[in-house]
Amino acid sequence: MSLVINGYSESSLLNTLKNLQLPYSEQELNKIKNDLKSELDLFKQRELPEAVFALIIDAYHCEIKDGSKVKKAACYIVLGIDMEGKKDIFGLYTFFGKENRADWNKVFEDLVNRGLKKVLIVVSDDFPGIIETVKAVYPYADHQLCFVHLQRNIRKSMTKADAAEFNKELNKIKLSSSFDEALEKFQNLCNIFKERYSRYMNLLMEKAEYYLAFTKYPESLRKHIYTTNVVESVNSLIEKIRIKTGGYFNSVEVLEINIYLQRKNLKQTKWRKPVPMINGHIYEIQQLFQLRYFNQTQNS
Repeated sequence: MSLVINGYSESSLLNTLKNLQLPYSEQELNKIKNDLKSELDLFKQRELPEAVFALIIDAYHCEIKDGSKVKKAACYIVLGIDMEGKKDIFGLYTFFGKENRADWNKVFEDLVNRGLKKVLIVVSDDFPGIIETVKAVYPYADHQLCFVHLQRNIRKSMTKADAAEFNKELNKIKLSSSFDEALEKFQNLCNIFKERYSRYMNLLMEKAEYYLAFTKYPESLRKHIYTTNVVESVNSLIEKIRIKTGGYFNSVEVLEINIYLQRKNLKQTKWRKPVPMINGHIYEIQQLFQLRYFNQTQNS
């Protein structure tokens, strides 16, 4: 199957299968390819739920063959957690060039066109312009910037000793009983280091509400919405395939079929059942949702 997916030539495929004593004809190989393409098209066009608990988004960066050239590309992956706690990939979108805000706009436009109108929380990295993009499409959603990325960036921006102290306090702030408490503690922490890192602390305080949005939710839900790790784990599966197939993908289609097949496998294994902690808080999530979107419904 992997030989078929990853763009090997017909003669190479037939020789390999012959050596393995697998009697596939050229027609059968083409049928496998065409069936996968049809499945992928249906997957990318399918209707989405109107309301979901969380969207966790990230871009996977790679190189893809385009004609005779190998070009840089970004595949924008949107992982959703529905109101019952079930995970799925809601969309994948590949564009040549670097990750950019215009392409993220196209991603969100497609999600809305396919029916996704209401989201409780969006989780992303701190890509330039992503805050404004999310707010324009889902103005009532909380937006969480990846807390793990924050701690990683702190290690890059501060001395080793200061970063260790700062991150130690951040881990305590994660356990705050409320958003307001977390926000106050975060601002106090930034003020302690402001004299040594004035510009950086100001930047952190400007985005404090986005780094701490997850603290608005019950503590047992927080580990599922404070980081983009779950979608990055999908990226890592694809990265292993890229390395095995020579460092690049033979086409956009090959990349997206690989992601689609990883998604199918996850739906049969890790994602087969709802996340227990989220599923156990369905009532609370629905209450949060009603409070968040009540005014919108009243004014529509």
